[in-house]
Parts: sequence; C-alpha cells; structure tokens
Amino acid sequence: MGTDYRTLPLADDVQSSNVQAIQSTFAPKVTYNPLVETVRAVGQGATFGTLDELEAALRTGSISSDEYVKLRDQLRGQQKQFGEDFPAIKTPVELAGGFAVPFGAARQLQRFAPETQALITGTTTMGQVGRTAAVGTGTGALAGYGYAEQDAGSEAAMGGVFGGVLGGTVPIIINKAGSVIKNVLNSAGIGDQATAASKMLASYMDKDNLTPQEAQQVLNELRKLGVPNPVIADLGANLRNLAYNAYIVQSKAKGSTEKFLESRLIDQPNNIVKGLVEKAGLAKNVSGFEYLEGLIESQSLKASTAYPNAYRMDIDARPFREYIDRDVFKNAYKNAVRSADTKGIKLPSLDAIRNSQSVPTDILHKIKIGLDQVIEAETDSVTGKVSSYGRDVIKVKNEFNDKIKALNNDYKLANAEFADASRIKSSFEMGQKYQTLDPKEAASNIKKMNNDEKEAFRLGMMADINARVGKYKGGDFTKEIFKSDNQKLLIRNAFTDTVDADGKVIKSAQDAYTEFSQYVKGLTEQSKTAKKIIGGSPSGERIAGTEQAREMFGLAESAATGSPFGLMKAVGSSLLARAKGISSESSEMLQKKLFSVDPIEQRAILAELNRRARMPKTGLLSSAAGVGTATGIIGD
Repeated sequence: MGTDYRTLPLADDVQSSNVQAIQSTFAPKVTYNPLVETVRAVGQGATFGTLDELEAALRTGSISSDEYVKLRDQLRGQQKQFGEDFPAIKTPVELAGGFAVPFGAARQLQRFAPETQALITGTTTMGQVGRTAAVGTGTGALAGYGYAEQDAGSEAAMGGVFGGVLGGTVPIIINKAGSVIKNVLNSAGIGDQATAASKMLASYMDKDNLTPQEAQQVLNELRKLGVPNPVIADLGANLRNLAYNAYIVQSKAKGSTEKFLESRLIDQPNNIVKGLVEKAGLAKNVSGFEYLEGLIESQSLKASTAYPNAYRMDIDARPFREYIDRDVFKNAYKNAVRSADTKGIKLPSLDAIRNSQSVPTDILHKIKIGLDQVIEAETDSVTGKVSSYGRDVIKVKNEFNDKIKALNNDYKLANAEFADASRIKSSFEMGQKYQTLDPKEAASNIKKMNNDEKEAFRLGMMADINARVGKYKGGDFTKEIFKSDNQKLLIRNAFTDTVDADGKVIKSAQDAYTEFSQYVKGLTEQSKTAKKIIGGSPSGERIAGTEQAREMFGLAESAATGSPFGLMKAVGSSLLARAKGISSESSEMLQKKLFSVDPIEQRAILAELNRRARMPKTGLLSSAAGVGTATGIIGD
C-alpha cells in the first residue's frame, strides 16, 4: 500500500498556505457540469462575483447557517475546478458577464435626453476622466468584494484602486487612439467620408457651444436682419478653424470657396451702406441735399402746426430798424427773397419794413434763415471752420433771434422745441464728423436733439460712410465704421422710435439700434471668416489644374521665395489638416456644408447634425465600468 501524502507530517516552519496548496494538489477533483458552470461563470461576472453567495442563500434560505456555508463553498469549489480545467472558457465568459451589466445600464441611459446624457457622461476630457474613474472605482470595489474569499475589505479597497486608475484612463486612451487611427484612415480617403465630414462638423460646432437648433436660429436671425449670404462657417471661431483646415487640403471645392469669400468681401462695403441706410431709417438718398431740405421743411411745418402764432403774429418793428441798413442784413434779405421766389412767395421790400410800425414774425424768420446762408458761405467745406466774419454774423444772428423770441412767446417755444435750418445742418455736419467727436460730449449733445435733428445726424454719418466706400482699398470694412465701442454707444443715442400715422410706436429706438449693431456684427463675423481662410483680402491663390498640381505648386512657390519657414509652414499646414482626418473628399464635403448659402441646404445639414447629436455617447462610462469589473475578475 502506497504512502498517503495527504497525512504526511510537516515541519513546524512550513506555512499554512503551503499546507493548503499541497492538500489542494493531491485532493480528489470536484465533480461538476461544465455547461452549468459556464452559465454560473457568466452570472459571476454579471453579479460582481457574488452569484455563489446569492445562489447559496436562495437555495438554503439562509445567509449564515452551516448549510449555507457548505453550499457556498461547494459552488466556489466547482467554479474553481472549472476554471482550472477550462481557463480559456471561464475567464472570457466571466468577463462577458462583467461587461453585460454596464453596457446594459448604458442602453438604459441612452433613453435620456442628450443634455442629460452629457451631464452624466461629461463633455470635457477632464470631466470624462473624473466620471470614468468614479465608475471604475465603484465597479472595481464591488468586484473585489464579491470575489474575495477572505478579508473582503482589503480586496474591495484594492479593486477600487485598480478599477479607478484603469477605468479612468484605459477607455479614454483607447477612445483617443481610435480617433487618431480613424483620422489617419479618413485622411487617406479610407472609410465613409460623408459620415466623417458630418462627425467633424458636429464636433467643431459642439466646441463653439452651439447646438444644431441654435445654429439654425442664428442663421434665421441673420437673414431677418438682412445680412447677406450667412453661412455655417461664420457662426464660431472653431467652425472657422475647421473651415480653414478643410480649405488647405486640396480639393475640388477650394476654388469655389475662395471665389465666394472674395466676392462677399468685395461686396461688403455696399452691403453695409445698403443695410445701414435701412436700419438707420433713411429711406432717401443718404447724401442728397433734398433730404436735408426735407428735414428743415418738416421742422418748420411741425413748428407752425404746434404754434400757429409763432410765424403769423405781427410784432413791433422798431427794435429791428437798427439792422435794416447793415450790408449783412441786406444780403441776408436778398437770400430770403430768392428762396421765397422759388416757392412763388413775394416778400415786401426792406423799405416797407423800415417804415412800418409792425412786421410779421415770418419775415424776420426768413431774414434769420438768410443770415444762416451767409454763415454757411463763410464756413470751410473741408475743415468746417468758420471765418472771423462768419463768427461776427453768428453773433448778430443770435442777437436778432433773441429779440424775436422776446416779442413772440410762441416763436420762442417753437424755437426751443423745433430745429431751424442751422440746427438741422449742424446736426448733419456733426454726423459727418462722428469718428472724430469726443464720445461723452457728443452723446450729451445728441440726447438734446429732436427726432429730425437725430435723423440729420444719421444722414451725416451715412454721408461719411459713403465717402469711405469711395476710398476703400480692401480688408474689413466694418472697422471703417466703428473704431471703438464708444462710437457704437454714441450712435445708439442717435436712434429714435419709429411711429405710425397715429403716433403709435411700432419699433423702439433701442430695437432699431439693436438691429443696426447686430447687422454690423454679422458682417464683422463674415470678415473674420475671410481673414481666417484667405487672409482677409481678395488675393488668394488662383491655380488651375489637378489637385496634386495645385498642392505641388503651393510647395514650390514657398520654396522659390527662399524662405525655409514658408515651405515648412505650407507642408505643416497641409499635414496638420490631414492629421485631423481631412481627405480631399471630406475636404470638399466639409466646404460644401460650411459655405452653403442655400437656406434649404443649411436646414438639411443641421437636421442631420441634430440627429447625430441625439445619438448616445455613453461608451466611455460603460467601458470604465467593465474595466473596473474586469480588475476583480482578473485579480481572482
């Protein structure tokens, strides 16, 4: 009879673990059903290693009795033996069970709104790392606890540590590595290029914190304001970066993109003038003399309507006799007679005024207008400076006007409330100089103006802008309009409420100015797009031939300049764009999406992005949970 090694005495210094190992080695094999143990292995993974305890508890109706402990140990022994006999089966199916629960939970999460999913999964890399680490820690701790046969606390802690570290890093590293591989394949034209282009567009739009619905709203608002040809590329800095990356990769769309941006930049000054004329409420020729005359007539009509006696009343002629013989008044009266004659009105001679006891206020008012014309003739049209003689006339005119107001209270009130020709023209000239005015002082003066004076100011401003259009050499024309934020605030004060025939306000001054400033902002964004992509001026490359020929021409041109930096930059820009996953084919698709001006096409593009935005993005969390569970399984 052979020796029974199981009962062989051991030296005192042999550790108990060695005893267990030897006894295990020579112990009879545990019997089991391989199919049943395969199912149990799946369950062990799905329950974080607690299926043996759950099954024992359910079958014995206890969680601590001797019968429970015996059955639990038996189930553990069967699983252990199954693992030793079929490791290539047990570990994979157990891992499959471990991944089933988190991926099943992820499917439930996919039912939530995209916003809720984003809140749970995180939108930034650091946010995703934190969330995946937390999930990995939790599942790792559960798996460590479940698979522990002794000292469950330390096993749970160890599982949590490894689960957190691996769960917080491995899924994200794999995700980023996968993106790089996809980009390389996409840049080589391998794979679904249409899908790749849409994914890139969705990603860059997300970087600009824009949803497809918000992008559609912005485009609709720009069209409503009258901004010409708004495109998706105008909606954010990151979208412009994507447009540039697509543009520098040679494609069939490059030429049409360049022509579109150049033509839009060339048309910008005229578009600005056209739009601002409308936003500023200037329905007539913005530089026309007739417009100013119309405003003057409007003020005169309003004054005579509000104060009928202001011009009809006869007042004492004696205080005005001292002026009659002065040459300046004779010249002023000649101007008044000529002006009245064009309207079929005959004025009395100065002698009749000199000899009468009273004089109609209207005659004196016309003499004052004649004095304004003398002053205008003494004003330099370029510098706006008034001659010394002109300043003397201004002093006399004000003195003359004060005497009229002293004798006719209605005229005094009309003079204060309504603007005469001098004030209207002064407002116009102030508008022409709006870029050189002190903003605070000018704003204070504008606030004191009535509506017609403010309109004259806007008219003068537009006349200045028109003059700048004639001198425009290229670049961002919006910078020719506003050179500072203070100028924008200054112009805000020049806007007035728009009223209907019944005097009801149909658009407030604030709303009118908001439309004005948003219109300019829309054109400014278009300038930024052109500057980013073609340098902001109509001088981009126009190279015919194949895509390869154009690319080689660009590199050869950089080399020919003798600038190694230029050559490196040209090569680097193209390689960088391709590293972002942009091939010639996807470049063409991206440019068509980013620079489409057709509202119907834009809606279709954004609708597709909206569908893509609603696709679940829960893979990182479920992967982290699976990795956390795997640490416990592999540790076991």
